[in-house]
Amino acid sequence: MAQGPPVNVSPNTDDSIYWASVYRLTAVNFRLSAEALLPNLELRDDGSPAKLTAIPFYFLVSHSIELFLKSALLKRGYVPANLKRLDNRHNLKALLELLKKKGLPVSAEATSIIEGLSSQHAEHLLRYHLLINPFMPPPARLWPVLDELLLVTRISTHGQ
Repeated sequence: MAQGPPVNVSPNTDDSIYWASVYRLTAVNFRLSAEALLPNLELRDDGSPAKLTAIPFYFLVSHSIELFLKSALLKRGYVPANLKRLDNRHNLKALLELLKKKGLPVSAEATSIIEGLSSQHAEHLLRYHLLINPFMPPPARLWPVLDELLLVTRISTHGQ
């Protein structure tokens, strides 16, 4: 069955729940794309990537984390415009701190991974620069972090 052209929906740009849903769905798609790349990664004995050809994998994971964090914040009363401010935009560490200020517990492992990915993500180093020593932890450490963030996006109480 042939699909028609995409439907162009013009949402209310101030609708936090709409954008939280869009970010969550997009984050899941980035994660699924990262999972598709995983079988082709060459890994060392410690599980870390052996080659810089893993950079697209880490870009997908980092962007998924950013979108999960934004989704969780939007479901807790943040407005889209505040997440687009320069000090929050693409800054995983800043987004994580905002989430923690809302009283949400984030595991030490998730905090470590998010903080490790933050500067290279914020500065677009995974897209535009030659990385001498990129932060590329073993992929097995990433899946629990993404799972944790996905669960945080399910809660939609403005009180937290």
